Amino acid sequence: MFKDAPPREHPEYTHLRFMAAGSPSWWKKNRHKVLAVAGLLTGIWLAGHHHDTPQTCQPTGSSSVAR
Repeated sequence: MFKDAPPREHPEYTHLRFMAAGSPSWWKKNRHKVLAVAGLLTGIWLAGHHHDTPQTCQPTGSSSVAR
């Protein structure tokens, strides 16, 4: 019923030249690695600075209990 027409050039757009995409920069190729290492180092640094829990909830030696 329907036949596909073969491709042909458009008469108004034959003068356009399209540029091929260039190769990505170093940052675009490696940014996921840089951000992963930075996040890992930040996590290690934070874990090293927050290893002690505050000692605020310890009971006192003498407590008075109303009986």
